[in-house]
Amino acid sequence: MKKKHLVFLIMFLLIITTGLFADPPATYDLRDVNGENFVTSVKSQQGGTCWTFGAMSAMEGNLMITGAWTAAGEVGEPDLAEYHLDWWNGFNQFNNDDIDPPTGNGLEVHMGGDYRVTSAYLSRGEGAVRDIDGQSYSTPPLRWDPSYHYYYPRDIEWYIAGANLENIDLIKYMIMDYGVMGTCMCYDGAFISNYIHYQPPTSPLDPNHAVSIIGWDDSKITQAPLDGAWLVKNSWGAGWGNNGYFWISYYDKHACQNPEMGAISFQNVEPQQYDNIYYHDYHGWRDTKTDCVEAFNAFIADGAQTLNAVSFFTAADNVDYIVKIYDDFDGTDLQNELATQIGNFEYTGLHTVDFDSPISLSVDEDFYVYLSLSDGGHPYDRTSEVPVLLGAQYRTVVLSSASPEESYYKSGTDWLDFYDYNDPSGYQNTGNFCVKALSTDGSAGINPPQNLQAEVIEINSVYLTWSPGDRELLSYKVYRDGELIAEVSNTPIPTTYYVDEALDAGEYSYYVIAVYDEGESDPSDTVSAEIVLPIPQNPVAVFNYPMVFVTWDPILGDRDFVSFSVYRNGVEIATGITGTNYPDPDLPSGTYIYNITAVYDGGWESDPSVDAEVEVVGSGNIPVPVQTELIGNFPNPFNPETTISFSLKETANVGITIFNLKGEKIRTLIDGEKNAGSYNVIWKGIDKNGNIVPSGIYFYRLKSQSYSRIQKMILLK
Repeated sequence: MKKKHLVFLIMFLLIITTGLFADPPATYDLRDVNGENFVTSVKSQQGGTCWTFGAMSAMEGNLMITGAWTAAGEVGEPDLAEYHLDWWNGFNQFNNDDIDPPTGNGLEVHMGGDYRVTSAYLSRGEGAVRDIDGQSYSTPPLRWDPSYHYYYPRDIEWYIAGANLENIDLIKYMIMDYGVMGTCMCYDGAFISNYIHYQPPTSPLDPNHAVSIIGWDDSKITQAPLDGAWLVKNSWGAGWGNNGYFWISYYDKHACQNPEMGAISFQNVEPQQYDNIYYHDYHGWRDTKTDCVEAFNAFIADGAQTLNAVSFFTAADNVDYIVKIYDDFDGTDLQNELATQIGNFEYTGLHTVDFDSPISLSVDEDFYVYLSLSDGGHPYDRTSEVPVLLGAQYRTVVLSSASPEESYYKSGTDWLDFYDYNDPSGYQNTGNFCVKALSTDGSAGINPPQNLQAEVIEINSVYLTWSPGDRELLSYKVYRDGELIAEVSNTPIPTTYYVDEALDAGEYSYYVIAVYDEGESDPSDTVSAEIVLPIPQNPVAVFNYPMVFVTWDPILGDRDFVSFSVYRNGVEIATGITGTNYPDPDLPSGTYIYNITAVYDGGWESDPSVDAEVEVVGSGNIPVPVQTELIGNFPNPFNPETTISFSLKETANVGITIFNLKGEKIRTLIDGEKNAGSYNVIWKGIDKNGNIVPSGIYFYRLKSQSYSRIQKMILLK
């Protein structure tokens, strides 16, 4: 028996012997449970992505407390990709599958979301994926790739501490049993002192930040009238707070109290075991039909599969459920029952139910998932207004879509199409019930291609080879970076191949699927190939009257190239250079920027090198470049002030200017000559007219004679 499980078995026995409602310990810290740590390291978010870090921190904690991460063969601490959730949650302007084309509606990427959004993404099987799989802030990661490792929370539960903290012990025990828990708060300088936070219930401010609870202290003195506080992990780096942690009073207005963000537990997280998740509710739980007890969703199997489980939301505590699978619906009655599961869920949230006996489905077979819920009604998806969790005083409409004959509810003795439901929200014909079917492929494991290899040939092509299976097939499908690029007919030779040509520089991943009469095989192993067009490095331009000398490092590696090209101010001035230097004589006074490219066989030219800047000032006057370094600003996000740090190695004229998102100049902090040394400049969120600026994204530019850099910062109030 694992040590952790033994600890909780002993605790459970103690509860039984001391009374069913024994109090939890007065203090608790998941970083030290009998010497074991069940909290992953403090992260540092970019943009308004705190809600993704709160959710992934909770899932990572659950993977640690159950041992599921290690049992899955992973190494190190659990590390899930917050930004894959940020890009692919389906509620934002980057992607929403319920509209066509799937962009241009909803939340702004990097600028908001919540745990309801997270639950929709997870229940669809979009994630969570590992940090090493799909973590990218600046550009969207691949939505799906066969090399990704997916983790699925079988249960997500919502708790409320209650006005009189009547449920606080429940929350504590859930933290002890399932690990780190997500919550929310309104971060404001007026509410926090010595890294102890308390927002009075009388404050009208809404939540603007998401964090995760890792413990508590009943005796912690706070700004509230009574003692007691949650120990909380933030996502602003280990340099903030108490090594990245702080406290929130039990009596805070929002923490463990907000109905959608208060106390969220991600439980029974496991490697995704399902190949397919059937759903109509792309956006998950957005509203509840409270007068509805019975509902069902109609689906069509897209392959030979085994139906293993269903998932659904319960909108109340202590709900009895009945799940049934039917083979037919004649427009009046569900017929030919295939399976039944009956049970109870004690708490509100998303739940997954496995069938005792899985159901076999054939290609294009209709099947119907019936669900009866004793209390709370049936949660459903629809076009809805979603709150923006970043201090914004507004909500944004996220469009959903539905079609007839997808979801039904029972009214009296009749089954009615939910598509025709007169939704009181005013958003008609957009709703579907949150009932999903989870299956595995019946054809999985049938002779996937073997020994896939990728070799770079010539300058821009990849040669793929693989061994076929030992049965007759129809064709192979070749995928690059998760996208189908070719279908190759079967050939009788022992090894099949495909050449992927005319590729730009970059790294590419490939896998191959075999297509049989019975369906498609599992993907082959994934292989990678890198097309490299090396860029000339370390260009330097020096003026030594009467000419500018441009030098750069030679190309290293195994690429054969023909020549170099030299560009001045974006215009090619010389090509065919075989050395690594170029003299550019007799230039008029002025500033010049040089770039170098490498030209390879076949006319392929690399990207330009970085800029080499030089000033020509006349005979014998050789300027000495000023060396300037931007250290950064801290904290970021900040409230009410941030410090911009930089250093000079020579005396220089330096300017720091603040801009808003529209590019308008907000304020100039410094503009003048500074001696060599290190400097700290404070901005208190005040514009040039002395007004306090609102929350949002701002930019500052540090500029000297030979240096200019722009940096983003976020003001949270």
